Amino acid sequence: MRLKDSPYVKAIVYTLEFILLIASYVDLWNRPRTRGPKWVWGILIFVINYLGPIIYLIWGRHPSTDPSTSD
Repeated sequence: MRLKDSPYVKAIVYTLEFILLIASYVDLWNRPRTRGPKWVWGILIFVINYLGPIIYLIWGRHPSTDPSTSD
């Protein structure tokens, strides 16, 4: 049996994708500003599995300007 055909590996990959998707949507919902419209990021996160959430988390988030969140 090849590793990619293992049901355990598939379960882990699908679980990580789901966690990444949820984390991206929670961040998108709670962030006051993003680089671009929020609705576009919401569609991108959902439509482009794996890469959409990663692209949003790396590039789409606008830095927070709230002084209470800084060190």
